[in-house]
Amino acid sequence: MKSNKSWLKHLDFLILDVVCIVISLFFSYALRHNKFDLFRFELYKEMLFLLIAVDLLLYFFAEPFKNVLKRGYLEELKNTIKLVLINMAISVLYLFIIKEGSNYSRITLLLTYIVYFFSSYIVRIIHKKHIHKKAKTSLHDGEKSLLIICEYKDVEKVVDVVSRNNYSFYQINGICVIDKAINRKEKKIMSKTKLLEYISTNWVDNILIACDYELVPNNIIKGIKESGIPVSVKLMDMDIFDGKQQTIETIGEYSVLSSVSNRDSYSGVFIKRTMDIIGGIVGSLLTIVLIIVIGPIIYFKSPGNIFYVSDRVGKNGKPFKFYKFRSMILNADDLKEKLKESNRVKDGMMFKIEDDPRIIPGIGNFIRKTSLDEFPQFFNVLKGDMSLVGTRPPTIDEWNKYTPYYRSRLSIKPGITGLWQVSGRSNITDFDEVVRLDNEYINNWSISLDIKILFKTIAVLFKREGSM
Repeated sequence: MKSNKSWLKHLDFLILDVVCIVISLFFSYALRHNKFDLFRFELYKEMLFLLIAVDLLLYFFAEPFKNVLKRGYLEELKNTIKLVLINMAISVLYLFIIKEGSNYSRITLLLTYIVYFFSSYIVRIIHKKHIHKKAKTSLHDGEKSLLIICEYKDVEKVVDVVSRNNYSFYQINGICVIDKAINRKEKKIMSKTKLLEYISTNWVDNILIACDYELVPNNIIKGIKESGIPVSVKLMDMDIFDGKQQTIETIGEYSVLSSVSNRDSYSGVFIKRTMDIIGGIVGSLLTIVLIIVIGPIIYFKSPGNIFYVSDRVGKNGKPFKFYKFRSMILNADDLKEKLKESNRVKDGMMFKIEDDPRIIPGIGNFIRKTSLDEFPQFFNVLKGDMSLVGTRPPTIDEWNKYTPYYRSRLSIKPGITGLWQVSGRSNITDFDEVVRLDNEYINNWSISLDIKILFKTIAVLFKREGSM
């Protein structure tokens, strides 16, 4: 979970990026017009403020500098291209919306982003080299000395982990093997019998206990406490939930380790919900139009409620009312038990059959084939029960058959569309494959992935592959 000051992290990179984009605009304008009078024109002044505003918004909501110090040259190149393209797309969209595209020099616009790309990339690389060089200098000067306590079998692993991710400028100056006597004469490696003597006579800024806390003798724990040296204890539960994202949080008076498949940033949650609200409003308006157009046809073909309302299971097992246009006869659920032998999905984890006899003749097949029956779910999106993109919500009887592994697919809000729907939709009949794709989506979730799935969904609908 982010700290209250997490937005300050990598603020130096943001400032450098803003400087690069401002210089790029001035340089490109001067190169194109052989003048430095950019502020004479209101449109160019607006563009300057827009570029800065977009850079700031992307910093807060898209986190372009996340893990910037760990990125290699190629990854940094990809990240820079992505940021430049997003910035350019917003600028072009702005000029289009205000209908000033013809009054803004296309050469200046293009040059701005070419110069911005090269300058931003080069400045980031140089600044990172400076930070890393400073870190090495600090380490050499012994700014922060780290002593590690671990088991003999884990020495190489712990040293490797700390060294690879050492951005707090620690130098490993000592390693205490807690479970084995060390006879060889190595400066940095010692037995537990030498530990208290070592911390009394050597420079130690922090002690990392990277083993089971109970393995450390009481006299050593007491000695460390008395020394006043800061101690960091590796939470052993992290190994239990290997592969999960973990953070330290507080529940009541307890400090706890929270493990999740994909921890959402506040900005990511905000953007996703904003997309849901906008999409929900647009989709709900279209649904109202569809009610007027196809509602009477459904009622004429099969008198009764034009909506199908069922109990579904949402995020973390929370039940909610699920809406669709009714494409089946009124007693369809009653006939489901009789048709279970024809189910194409093994173990009955979902229900799919060929040529379902319960479908309302004519209109039923049409709205299912075109996915028009799904539109009322935009009401669920607006209510907050569902998202535009997620996993499909199971029925109560399907949910009751779930194992813990299957339950993992509902660790997020269910969605109108999702990864498995655009990876074969109704052609997938192996529920394990559905769960695998759902978990792949959950573990790799990002706003860009949601956008990609939405575009793929539109493409699938145009191919008339039908709904789930």
